[in-house]
Amino acid sequence: MKEVKKRSRNILLIILAFLICSAIIPITLTYPNYHETMTEAEKQLLSNSTILKTEYGDIEYTVEGEGTPVLLLHGAGGGYDQGLWAGKVFFGDGYKFISVSRYGYLRSSIPDNASIELQAAAYKTLLDNLNIDKIIVAGVSAGGPSATQFANDYPDRCSALILISAVSMGPAPGDQDPFYVSIIHTIQQSDYAYWLFTRFFQSTILDLMGIPSQVYETFSPEQKELAQEMLDIMHPMSQRYKGTVNDEKMIEFYTVPAGNLSAPTLIIHSKDDALVSYKHAENAHSKINQSQLVLYDTGGHGMLSQMNGTRALVKEFLMRLRLSEES
Repeated sequence: MKEVKKRSRNILLIILAFLICSAIIPITLTYPNYHETMTEAEKQLLSNSTILKTEYGDIEYTVEGEGTPVLLLHGAGGGYDQGLWAGKVFFGDGYKFISVSRYGYLRSSIPDNASIELQAAAYKTLLDNLNIDKIIVAGVSAGGPSATQFANDYPDRCSALILISAVSMGPAPGDQDPFYVSIIHTIQQSDYAYWLFTRFFQSTILDLMGIPSQVYETFSPEQKELAQEMLDIMHPMSQRYKGTVNDEKMIEFYTVPAGNLSAPTLIIHSKDDALVSYKHAENAHSKINQSQLVLYDTGGHGMLSQMNGTRALVKEFLMRLRLSEES
């Protein structure tokens, strides 16, 4: 009997050693690449942004390009860098991008009384500091609420509002299952886990971010490259986690405050968005008088597969606005 127990214990120890080695070997092989990626990402983040101290908290921002000013408000898991990326993808050249890190993202603080209204007020202070009178406001995903709030609270400062895959209320039927949200939260707290997913399980991480696998399968090589670029921009992910948690708190009971919203508004969404239901787009459209709603049948969250069409829509919308102002 003792011999059997000893043998069983030895087998278990061998299995345990095998499992440990199976984990150590991949980590040993991948960690140098991961470390290099994180070092470069942190270096870029610190060198490309500025901190403005305001009564509404510290706000991190960057300004890039020349032309018509656009305020870029990123989604969950983002930062000023993700906002810039969205600006280049959906607007193209000819704009002066002012991209901020919203409350809790990267180096932007979270004040004790953080709210959507205070976040919008912080944008106004930033624009005052930059001597920008009127601006186009673009809100992507979780950047939608503060974009809409700014347009409502400061109508004389907002020349147009563009909402892309944007949140417009608390959780709606069809929003992502809490189980999947919990997985995203777990991954978001570990830079290494997020890096592994972006390198070896791209389709899976995009699915968790609201881009269904069947949509990913239709991506062209260019779109897959764009998707990888989007994922890479969010390194290091752990520095964006506080912002994601804060977003959930601020957005829980949010709805569109359209009482003073007079800016022409373009709302673009996909019906198969698995992260933010298209019901958000319909809700915003129903409450914003001067709004145009465009719903794609497919495209997922962020509509990477509809990139060219979305850029054309934005260009046409702003061209009409410019012509109406000149006439």
